[in-house]
Amino acid sequence: MLGVLMFLVGAILNWAYNVIHLVFLVGVWPLILMYPIIIFLLTLEYPQRLFLFIHKFNFPFFADFDQPEVFGFSPGRCRNFKIKTPDNVSLGMWHILPSVLYRQITDAQERHRKVPHGSLVTKGIQRRALVERPVFLYFHGNAGNRAAPTRIATYRNVSERLNCNVVAVDYRGFGDSEGSPTEADLAIDARAAYNWIVDQGVPHTNIVLLGHSLGTGVAARLARDLGKDGIFPRGLVLQAPYMSIPEAAFEYRAFQVVNLFYPLSFFPKIEEYLKNCILDRFNTRSHIPHLNIPILMIHGAKDREIPVKNSQQLYATAVAAHLGPTKLSSAPEISLTGEEAFRDFVDKTEEVGGGFELEGRRYVSERNKSVRVADGEVVGPPKAMFVELTHAHHNSVQAHDLTYDSIEDFLEIPDQASVTGVGASNNSLSQLAE
Repeated sequence: MLGVLMFLVGAILNWAYNVIHLVFLVGVWPLILMYPIIIFLLTLEYPQRLFLFIHKFNFPFFADFDQPEVFGFSPGRCRNFKIKTPDNVSLGMWHILPSVLYRQITDAQERHRKVPHGSLVTKGIQRRALVERPVFLYFHGNAGNRAAPTRIATYRNVSERLNCNVVAVDYRGFGDSEGSPTEADLAIDARAAYNWIVDQGVPHTNIVLLGHSLGTGVAARLARDLGKDGIFPRGLVLQAPYMSIPEAAFEYRAFQVVNLFYPLSFFPKIEEYLKNCILDRFNTRSHIPHLNIPILMIHGAKDREIPVKNSQQLYATAVAAHLGPTKLSSAPEISLTGEEAFRDFVDKTEEVGGGFELEGRRYVSERNKSVRVADGEVVGPPKAMFVELTHAHHNSVQAHDLTYDSIEDFLEIPDQASVTGVGASNNSLSQLAE
């Protein structure tokens, strides 16, 4: 009997070995042989940009941007339109109305029952909303377009929780926008979208730059470019930001699991060479000390795609800049195991408020009052906040209440229940549309 059992065990082990060997030969060896080829291709311009922007993955596929109702918006609440950049590239954009304003208009229509639901949301009303409530200019991450579900969730939260306008833009190469993306061209797109908002009569102090993931680099670059021209929007909000693309690329985990570049960590010189080959660098860390507007960084502690240490480092850089133009080097380098250095560094800034233990931790820092701002001097933002969400992942930052509570408090979003001029009669609605 024992001999039979031993024979069966041996047969099973032999079968398992053959299966594993076959899988290794068929599946693993080709990957090992192809790995150097893949890495080489990523040093070339076209495949590198395909990998970074993933703009060919245009999800939701075959989206009809002219009908936002397909994505759950009420009639007239979201307007699709296009603008032209200075280099004559067409960009697709959405404007989502503040929820309170939209409800006021539609409630008045329903009471009079004379016009279809949402039909009185004219361009005049949209312009009035832009002027009277803050505007969040949203820059999305890589892959997909402005109609992706997680992005629509952000629009809804900003327009409903904060009662603010949202203007969402698809960079060139994304959605229904023309062209192909590069860092320099995305900077042109961002400025064109910003200028469109200003052209509607919106003051700079009523515009908030909001970026997520890849879009944080676009937003930070825009803030830096605006500052060079003496233009200072209300604030900059970075959700799941990174220090720079070369640093983020070598720690990025696709699908929160696979780190394509991990094997290269054993070959530092090759890794450094490949970092130098990256064309679009989006160096947010280099922009932070030069920004003269409030900066809010929000990051999920469970983010495995862009680890939270990126926001820790960016916040530390902003705080160090507050200490004065000669103290920037005092910001600690935050490594994967260097959280203690960060905690020690921000102890002086203290946590803001209380009762957030289950949601996350908030830190705030304001510029030293003794620091004098002179032309060309690096003194950092007037104030900075870092929010670490305990339970958030890379694409769930927009789903947390603490995100919007922090934006509202930090940027002092005015609490206004309505937009002036919206009354209960069709006459007043007509006047508003003029």
